[in-house]
Amino acid sequence: MGVTTPADLMARLAWQPEPQLPARIDALARAYRTEVRDLLAPLVETWHPALAASGTEYAKMLEQSTKFALVGHACTALAGYDFDARRRRIAILYGCGCFLADSFLDDFGPEVARSYMQRFTLLLAAGWFEIRTERERLFYVVLARLFAERDMMDPLLRQAILLLHTAQSRDVTLRLDREQLSTLPQRRQRALLKRYARDRGGHCIVTLAAFLVPSLPLAMLALLLAAGALFMFIDDHGDCHADRREGRLTYMNQMHRPERVLHRVVQAHFIRLAGGLPANEGRDILLGFLLRYYLTRIDKHREQRRRGGAAWDVFE
Repeated sequence: MGVTTPADLMARLAWQPEPQLPARIDALARAYRTEVRDLLAPLVETWHPALAASGTEYAKMLEQSTKFALVGHACTALAGYDFDARRRRIAILYGCGCFLADSFLDDFGPEVARSYMQRFTLLLAAGWFEIRTERERLFYVVLARLFAERDMMDPLLRQAILLLHTAQSRDVTLRLDREQLSTLPQRRQRALLKRYARDRGGHCIVTLAAFLVPSLPLAMLALLLAAGALFMFIDDHGDCHADRREGRLTYMNQMHRPERVLHRVVQAHFIRLAGGLPANEGRDILLGFLLRYYLTRIDKHREQRRRGGAAWDVFE
């Protein structure tokens, strides 16, 4: 069986981008990378200089924050608002905060992951925690600036943050307590891993949208949850081999034929998103971004299968 090409993958989707959309997304990404660097570089150099000097990890932080700016643009436009300077700042800070949070959860071992969940719970309850490392200090500074941009008593935003935190807690608990999962039938194991990936990715995007706009219809929240879930499935596929080597369980790395499974997941989500979201700039940017992310993560998966690599490898 031959290797599936990007043209083959695109031809199967229910939604096709307008010819000018890839160039539009490229132009937005270039502009947002500049804003990301201008906003985050002084913060990182001041509060966590070791990260600024790290090379690959710092580059990945900037790239992830750029992705969140693009997704934030899409969410804002879907809701009918302008993605102005303040909203761009919010999306960039949120992307940086997510990058740092994920590093606590995924990159420094079980004890750091447990500590992060406990200390973020304290932050939500008390508004502070004792800072022990430069990375925690930068995380606190970024969150403080992010929270200052929004009314943190807004019910939708508070609920979104708590649901995201709950999803992260369940995911971490499941990954750290392998015995809890191993007692279940294989089909049930995969169903749980799939649901936890959906919730972690879905609530991440819903929370971003709640930071950016004052309200959203319930139907659109459900579609943004689906878009975030798709983002997580694609991301996990890109990191499949690195995650397996490092002992991290995900839905995608438990599949015998993950690329084929991802094709089906992407097709189903594109049908739902293309049919349900308003036909405006926001929908086109979101679907165009997800398509770009899908194709690059297929490449990342194949490349890491061929020659190895780490989850921190940077792919635009």
